[in-house]
Order: sequence, then C-alpha cells, then structure tokens
Amino acid sequence: MDLDEIAVNYYHDSLELAQKALISGVTVSGVAYFVAISEASKAPYIIPFLEIEVNSLRFFSTSLLILYFACGMLCLYGVQKSIDNWKLVSNEELSLRLLHVPNILLVGTISRACLYGGLFMVGASLSSQILEIEGWINSLVGSLLASPYFVAFRCSSDLKDNAKNKSLAT
Repeated sequence: MDLDEIAVNYYHDSLELAQKALISGVTVSGVAYFVAISEASKAPYIIPFLEIEVNSLRFFSTSLLILYFACGMLCLYGVQKSIDNWKLVSNEELSLRLLHVPNILLVGTISRACLYGGLFMVGASLSSQILEIEGWINSLVGSLLASPYFVAFRCSSDLKDNAKNKSLAT
C-alpha cells in the first residue's frame, strides 16, 4: 500500500465520520425538538447515543443541546481531517476525482444554503423552546450552537478552491 492509498483511505474515513456526526446532530435535534414541544414523554429520559438516564426534563433538554453542539464539533473535525488527507494525495487526477465522493458535506451551493438555514433554525428554535429565550439572544445562541456545522460546510466548500490551487501548482 503506497502513501496515496493511505491518504485516500483516511480521506474517506474522515468524510464518513463528518457525515455521521452531521446526521447524528440532526437526529439529536429532532429528539430535542420533539421533547420540547411534546408533553407526552415522562421521566426518566435517556440521552441518545450516550444511553444516560436523567429525571429532569430541563437537564435532558440542555444535554441534547450540548450533544447537538458536540456532534457539530465532531463534524468539523472530520471535515478538517479529510482536507488534510486530501492535500496529501500527490496524484492530481486522483485528488480531483476524490471531490466527487457522494457525501452530504460536498453538496452544491443551493443545497448548502438550505442546510445552513435548517441548521440555524434547529439551534434557534431549540434554544427558544428549551432555554426559553427570545429576540437577539435567541439568534445568538442559535448561531453559536450551529456554528461548528457552518464552519464544517465552509471548509468543505474550500476543497474546490484547494483543488484549483493544487492544479495550478503542478
């Protein structure tokens, strides 16, 4: 196995990690939103993925917000590692083909804009429901909660810019 093969494998693994973290974050936000608007669920609550049981709805909801943010940080880490590994691929044609890997983080501009809006609304609506805040503070908290996802999408769009620079350098 040569170095390009290793870099390609790590690239795929990193993008897969980022995509799984994004999907997990959206899943957590769905659970949090359902709990926030629904009065049907009763204690004890089980935090998804961690399988931790809590009795307080407020603690459970806040834990879900933190988990949503943590999934965003993991998504961002995966994207950054995929970019690092992509840069290590010395074969220009191979590195350009890697940009066509089917992954939700490598979508086009319009899809990315829709995802930005959705991720912001998740952060803003959940913080409004769970933390009972309104106005500009709600927008600020929503932006902070979704910021790792925003940066991950921005970094993934930078891959195309890096591809142009890489092709010009050779």
